[in-house]
Amino acid sequence: MMFRRYVLLLSVLAIWPMLSIAQRYEAPRSENFQDCLDGLSICNMKQLDSSQKQAVARALHNQNFQDCYYGFSDCSQSELTAPESSLVARAARTRNLKDCLEGIGDCNKDQLNESEKRLVEQAEHISNLTTCLDGIGGCDEIELTPWEKQAAATAMQEHNLQNCLESVGDCDLSQLNAEERNEVTSAEKTQNVQSCVSGVSDCDHTLVNHEERQRAAQPKLQSSGKGD
Repeated sequence: MMFRRYVLLLSVLAIWPMLSIAQRYEAPRSENFQDCLDGLSICNMKQLDSSQKQAVARALHNQNFQDCYYGFSDCSQSELTAPESSLVARAARTRNLKDCLEGIGDCNKDQLNESEKRLVEQAEHISNLTTCLDGIGGCDEIELTPWEKQAAATAMQEHNLQNCLESVGDCDLSQLNAEERNEVTSAEKTQNVQSCVSGVSDCDHTLVNHEERQRAAQPKLQSSGKGD
């Protein structure tokens, strides 16, 4: 019995290094298989068996299909099946229509059908009208209808008045009527008084009357009194 146990122990000790060598061999082999599945350049196809090669071929085909579907430059159209080519073409048309509607990216209007072209024209018109109303960017007034031109002109006047009242942006006083100019003058006077009261450097004391000067000086007197 002891002899059998001794032989079994020797057998295990003899086999164990061989198992370790096999494990060390399988580890890089499995890692190489994963590299091939991921499409890495360090992949060694010669180390793969037939089933692994088939799995890698499917993975690479699926990856190429995704690249084509999302419009990536490294897509190989020739490797697609007929159903895949149809899906890729539909996705490309959808992306092109989206780019045309949003006015961004590469828009090829030649690829649009008549219905899509009308949608894009409407989207462009709305975008131009919004630009004219916001007063930001390039507004093409030629493309506006009469009532849209009137609305854009009114919005432009309001933007100009707001700029003059807040002393920001481009203010054209010549575009203001008498009432609006009085509003701007009053706003400038109020802002100047606040600057004087706050001790801001852009305060113009020549525009402040006696009562306002006293109000502007009062916080300074109070602060100096506290320090005494």
